[in-house]
Amino acid sequence: MKSFPMLRIRFLFDIAFPALVMCLTAILTYSAVVSDTGYRTLSGLQSKAETETKRLDALSDRRKALEKRANLLNSKSLDPDLLDERIRNVLGYSREGDVVIPRRELDRLLDEPPY
Repeated sequence: MKSFPMLRIRFLFDIAFPALVMCLTAILTYSAVVSDTGYRTLSGLQSKAETETKRLDALSDRRKALEKRANLLNSKSLDPDLLDERIRNVLGYSREGDVVIPRRELDRLLDEPPY
């Protein structure tokens, strides 16, 4: 009858303990891949971060352009040509014989190299 406690200890070391370790390993592996804090979530967050970074860059560029335009409209450094352009654009006024060149077209022409 002394072999019965020995069988329990042997059962624990040979079968129960390895089975428990395998179950824990499976649970931890599943959690590492699929859970809310797992690998799939990480890759999704990384792609979302890239998208938001691009959006932030676009908004920063837009803000810089608006700040530059606002500085041109500042009362201390008011550009009369810009003021005249904005008034005519907003109100839709132009005199007879005026040649109207849109700002984008002017910028494009200025950026082209001379012939």
